[in-house]
Amino acid sequence: MLIATGGILPAVAQEKKIRSYKTDAELSRWVIDLNLMGGLANEDFTLANTNNSYPNTLNTNTGELKYRNGYSFGGDAQLGFFFGRKRHFGLGAGIIYMQQHGDAELSNYHTEYQATDGAGNIFRQVVTGNDVREGVISTNISIPFVLKYKNRFSKHWGFTADAGALLNLQMSNAYTTHANFNYEAIYKLVPSTDGGTVSVYDNAAIPSVNDWFITKAEFLRNNPGGNYQAYVDAKRALGYNVGQGVSPGSRTGNADYVKNSVGFILQPSFNYFLSDHVALNMGLYYMFQPFKNNAQSGYRLTEGMGTYTSNLRNVTAANDHQYGVNLGVRFLFGKKEKPLIITSTDANAPTQCGLCDGSIILHGLPANESVAVDYMVNGTAGVEYEAKVQPDGQVKVPNLCAGNYTGVTAQIKRRKAKGTDVALAAVTMTISSQRTTNPTVKGACDGSVTFNGLYAGKDVNIKYSLNGTPQPAFTGVVGANSSFTINMLCEGTYSGIVATAGSCSAAANDFTLTAPVPVETPKPAVETEVTTKTTTITRTRNGVSISAPILFDFDQSVIKTSSYAELNEAVREMKKDKSSTITIDAYTDKIGTEEYNKALSVRRAASVKAYLIKNGINPRRLKIVGHGENNPVAPNSTPEGRAEDRRAIMEMNSTGK
Repeated sequence: MLIATGGILPAVAQEKKIRSYKTDAELSRWVIDLNLMGGLANEDFTLANTNNSYPNTLNTNTGELKYRNGYSFGGDAQLGFFFGRKRHFGLGAGIIYMQQHGDAELSNYHTEYQATDGAGNIFRQVVTGNDVREGVISTNISIPFVLKYKNRFSKHWGFTADAGALLNLQMSNAYTTHANFNYEAIYKLVPSTDGGTVSVYDNAAIPSVNDWFITKAEFLRNNPGGNYQAYVDAKRALGYNVGQGVSPGSRTGNADYVKNSVGFILQPSFNYFLSDHVALNMGLYYMFQPFKNNAQSGYRLTEGMGTYTSNLRNVTAANDHQYGVNLGVRFLFGKKEKPLIITSTDANAPTQCGLCDGSIILHGLPANESVAVDYMVNGTAGVEYEAKVQPDGQVKVPNLCAGNYTGVTAQIKRRKAKGTDVALAAVTMTISSQRTTNPTVKGACDGSVTFNGLYAGKDVNIKYSLNGTPQPAFTGVVGANSSFTINMLCEGTYSGIVATAGSCSAAANDFTLTAPVPVETPKPAVETEVTTKTTTITRTRNGVSISAPILFDFDQSVIKTSSYAELNEAVREMKKDKSSTITIDAYTDKIGTEEYNKALSVRRAASVKAYLIKNGINPRRLKIVGHGENNPVAPNSTPEGRAEDRRAIMEMNSTGK
């Protein structure tokens, strides 16, 4: 945010740094994206329940189909168009071609069902799958319809992201199977009417021990170490449907899924700009493509030795997932529309408190065009300002009050540009200085005070308290020299002074008016010289008393040299008696105010204390008391009497014996 101080803000230099490259708003709206894509792939399969396709099934498990070892590669081509003032968002469409490689593995395939051999005998067919795995190559052609995003954030770098729907036109699967099967048989023989035997279907979960098992387990149980392969070869030659590790007659084939399913794609990328027209794409992608398929009626994986039907033909739904990296190039082409840009924003604060004569000046707009400027002031929409851009590219929004201006936007026809947020600082009224004049004599109310720095010609109201009591306000008009004077003031302390002009106010410093003290011309001999008395120290039960006063000149706290003898004697006595303390009582004459004389007496006592400390006395053994003009020892009507009252007395006390 730029804070206005009435001058021009340094936004132009900042703008030059920002505009060292063309932003998205200045680049072409049209793009062509070409990308190579490669990565991993996976499919989730849903199989139809085909148990009923095998007559009278027993102990059947048609298995679970999983996709393994998947990878894919391909590419896409898209045409995109970006819209809006900043041109960050757009729409795109194109074509994607992907080829996917992987294995479709069927685990735990085993089925037992009723069958009839070449001689018309009924038996239980037992089929077990071995390595029922298909190497699948899938080709997929899709049309993407995506929402495109782009943001160029430096001269060379930018970011793009595509997200949207995929219309899947084709999913063709070519497979090569690695499967082989064990075909075994179980015959149940029962007596026939002609005295022989006939075979019937044994539908028990566990076949009868009296059945004829043409199975590997049964053969090896009865013929340990026997040649089962020779055994089944001999049985097959007799027409029985048995065989060990039999491969399909054809290992390859195709299985296409239903077309026109809808999925989605997500493709974020970084861009490296070679120029304003060409950029390289480097990023990631994820595609989801669901497919539906009508499983064949009467589907069987194998119906007999050498037959095979692909696992993929039993799939009712396949959800295809592809994810990886993409590398490509983006071309930007087409006519470029010159964007509307505000190169800098100046702000001028109001000239006086409460006035709305501030302004915002926008630079860089096309000359002589009609422009509308909108803004928010302190979060509330301001009044739209309409004008023509000046020949120098400026437009000035006038009559603005103090506040925070955000969302400053200029619009020329359909083009918009955003300016910098600014703050117009609120101007405060300040009393720059004040001058007081004391009353001429005590009791007179002819003092005054003058306040400077107020707004010339404005009505002013000044409230105040005198000696802590609120007084009626002074009102008037500020002079042309921006000053206002209050006359007829009495002695006292003036506080809580606030000057108000319209909606503006300013506080003044507290001040005190004092009538001057009458000036006396003392007689030189009396005022400047006081007879020094000989120090008399009287020891009593309560301590030592030093009676000689220490005298001071009029309105002074400096010790006269004539009093050094008394002070030095006190130092000697205190050094002899380490338990002694001194109380210093100081006084003044009655000339001046009580408050002033009180403070002067304290300063005189402090001067005596300082002398004793300087000569080695611990300050904790000294106490001072200022009595002001109280307790006079002589009449104050004569200079001689007043000279005797300008004194300090030391009283020494001791706990020693």
